[in-house]
Formats: sequence, structure tokens, C-alpha cells
Amino acid sequence: MRPPLNLATVRARAPRAAARLAVLLAAALPVLPACAHEARQAPAATASATSANAFVARPGKPGDVVAVSVRAPSAPLAAGPASVGLSLRGSPGVTQVELKYGVEGALRVDAVSPTVVPLDAQRRAIVEVPVTVLGTGVHYLNVYVTANGRHSAFSVRLDAGQAATSNRKQSSPDQGGFVVLPAQETRSGGTAR
Repeated sequence: MRPPLNLATVRARAPRAAARLAVLLAAALPVLPACAHEARQAPAATASATSANAFVARPGKPGDVVAVSVRAPSAPLAAGPASVGLSLRGSPGVTQVELKYGVEGALRVDAVSPTVVPLDAQRRAIVEVPVTVLGTGVHYLNVYVTANGRHSAFSVRLDAGQAATSNRKQSSPDQGGFVVLPAQETRSGGTAR
């Protein structure tokens, strides 16, 4: 049970609380215009990020060698040559990175893909990775980055043809948000009962 509220104490503390609030607001006012400017810039940045030639930042992980932004070709891709743009920004002390590539699906990384990339004075580089889409479906370009004895990796999804949209696994609202995957029963050795 709470004790009854003493109105005399509350009235005595009110001017001090108001003074503290005024000091806090006065300190925050120089910061507020900067926040408003950033809020006005955010929609423009989002709109430019959705354009076909914009790099989209990938979420980083602690200990990543580089921060990566990706410019993937717009889906659905046609079979044939394409290019994936990578914007790299190295962590402090990184002057060059080594790139290796792997693929999943009907995708081929062309032989002229850069493997050793020097970074500029701001520890940045832009790399174009030429790939060839060999068939329809969902494909992944896996990029493995090494610098200063540290390693990181990321994948870029590439959707090719109409099969790519049908390959996406969708969850139905009536299934509780779960993804239904095909299953097949397999039996290993032994006798059947």
C-alpha cells in the first residue's frame, strides 16, 4: 500500500524539476536540428538505394574484415552474362583484401573476377564481379574475404527467370507462419516391421 501523496512536497519539488527540464532541453536543442536533417535525408537515401544502380549495405557481423554494400542485377535475370557490384570498406589497418568465390545453383563466376583488391587511402574499393547465369532458379554468389589473417564471408542472391519466383518458399497465414517444405521418408538398413 502506498502512502498518501503529500501535495506540499510535490509543489516544493516542482520548480526544481522544471529547472532541470529546462537545462536538459537547452542542452538538447543544438542536437535536434541535426536529427531533423538526418530524418529528412532518410527517405531520399532509401529511394536511391532502391534504384537499379545503387549499392545496398549488408548487415555486418562483429569481427568482419570489411563492410560490404552490394549492387545485384535486378530480378528476374535472363540466362547469360551479368555483373555483381561490391563496395568494400576495410576495417582499420586493412590495405588490401583477397576475394574468393563460390556458387550455388546454375551460376558461374568468370575467370576475370578480381582476387586481390587494393584499397584506397580511405580503405575503400569498388569491385565488379562478372558472372554467367546458366539457368533459371535461385542462385547464390558466395564471396569469401581474407585480410590481415582474418576471414569473413557473405552471399548474394540472384533470381533468374520465372522459376525463381516459384522457387521462393512462402508461408501461409493459416499455417501459423511456418514454411512447409517437401519431405520424403527414408529408411536405413534393418528389417521392416
